[in-house]
Amino acid sequence: MEQHSPSIRAQAVALMRQGVPNRLVAERLNIPRGTVGWWRSEDRRARGEVYEEPTDSPKCTGREFDATAYAHLLGLYLGDGHIISKPKQNHLSVFCNAVQTGLITAAENAMRKVMPLTRVSQRHKPGCVEVTSYTKHWTCMFPQHGPGKKHERRSPAKPP
Repeated sequence: MEQHSPSIRAQAVALMRQGVPNRLVAERLNIPRGTVGWWRSEDRRARGEVYEEPTDSPKCTGREFDATAYAHLLGLYLGDGHIISKPKQNHLSVFCNAVQTGLITAAENAMRKVMPLTRVSQRHKPGCVEVTSYTKHWTCMFPQHGPGKKHERRSPAKPP
């Protein structure tokens, strides 16, 4: 493991405190992004700052959102989608027929309109494309999520 000089670390911390993203700090100083992330978390801890992950979840922030895009995404989720829950993150996946490029684009656009801060990506599989977005807030937006068959779950009391 390469040791970096204290002056490099000080430069990185100064850039991070100015709001420069980890990726740019790493590129500018020619150090691994993981190292920059570690230094950022250590700097926060030393200053007693509690990190709160930014969210644009309409359910959690009260932010207005595109109801049409949400309705489309809900239909895709209930049809050919699922949410995988992990301790610190959930990801929404919608599977689309690989030849229906318009559907793939519409699924990506709907995810971006509902949760603009999340990254949306595609994974190509035989005969289909998985459109995926990662955020722990997908379960806030889709309270239908849970164990068992979707159509047998109890409906939520009120929509998001």
